[in-house]
Amino acid sequence: MPFLGRGLVFAQEPAAAAIPAFLPTVHTRTLGNTTVTTIADGHFDFAKDLVVNLDDAAYGAALRAAYLDPEQPIRVPVSVHLIRQGDQLTLVDAGGGSAFGPTTGHLAASLAALGVTPDQITRIVMTHLHPDHAGGLVGDAGAVFANAALHVNEDELAFWTDEATASAAPADVQPFFALARGVRDAYGDRVQTFAGEADLGGGITTMALPGHTPGHSGLRLSDGDAQMIILGDAAALAALQFRHPDAGVAFDTDAGQAATTRRNLLQMVTADRIAVAGTHLPFPGIGHVEARGDAFAWVPEDWFATRA
Repeated sequence: MPFLGRGLVFAQEPAAAAIPAFLPTVHTRTLGNTTVTTIADGHFDFAKDLVVNLDDAAYGAALRAAYLDPEQPIRVPVSVHLIRQGDQLTLVDAGGGSAFGPTTGHLAASLAALGVTPDQITRIVMTHLHPDHAGGLVGDAGAVFANAALHVNEDELAFWTDEATASAAPADVQPFFALARGVRDAYGDRVQTFAGEADLGGGITTMALPGHTPGHSGLRLSDGDAQMIILGDAAALAALQFRHPDAGVAFDTDAGQAATTRRNLLQMVTADRIAVAGTHLPFPGIGHVEARGDAFAWVPEDWFATRA
């Protein structure tokens, strides 16, 4: 079955037998005394007609510049970030679980490769509640992370759990709302909301990055002089949205606001030379951003195989 959003198909899922076996993939980087591990949850294929505010010529040129075929869907990775600070284990998002097709939902296997079990996670901070980020929070037995506090932006939670908003939404987006309500109910009093810039402790501060969704948030990690920003989906398509920061996706709640947020964020991390990490940037999705005229370029960090 294809996964749908805003009336458009992401891409046709391959038959289960055609999907290669998943190899748990993790990458660990230090930030001062903090350890940040990128965990692969899988991938999905992103159809061309989901890209908005970018003409066909610019789309084709951008993909060819990235050595990609404009006639094929863009393969988009899905990553989760694990922040380790002593006994505190913080997940940023939870991947797709079973809500986003058979090519995602591998968080548990990748956590196991790190020697981490779901019940060891002490808190989860959500960038937003789209299924590729929130689907891994719940399973058939309810909450996957039995001991974790769940931090969600208050506007984000209110939007996706509002019955009137859900009833007015297209039928193929109804599962987004149902998932958010299921997450809220599964985590109950462990759900903690925040607004704007909130200090969550341990050098983690939330950042308001609205547009992709009403309460879309990033995280600023600080440890001494070292900083990193986890930007969620503020820049999700590496081949397109650095070169063309006004390009959006069809399921941005407010495409204009999302573009303004993206441009302001990229200008800030460029000027301040802050490392960034992204959910959908090419694995492990950590690097820097450079200014290129009125646009930007993604500069991935060198990385090497190390012990997790």
